[in-house]
Amino acid sequence: MTTIELYYSDTCRDCHQLRAILMEILPKSMKFKEINISYPEGQRRASELNIMSVPVVAIDGEVVFVGRTSKEELLREINLRK
Repeated sequence: MTTIELYYSDTCRDCHQLRAILMEILPKSMKFKEINISYPEGQRRASELNIMSVPVVAIDGEVVFVGRTSKEELLREINLRK
């Protein structure tokens, strides 16, 4: 099963906008995980992927988007992974 991970911070406005888009377009066949980098567990995982800023979208452990991303770009990448 494909896993989409959203790395975010509570204070990041772009992160919240990206989350809303992902919740709208994600297929039921994909697993969705939110990783808050404000907590030690999230910081550890972000460090493993060399994530230095948020928002970040990773698919199956591979960083595919850093920063703001359009709905169209997200859909295109998700459709490639179905």
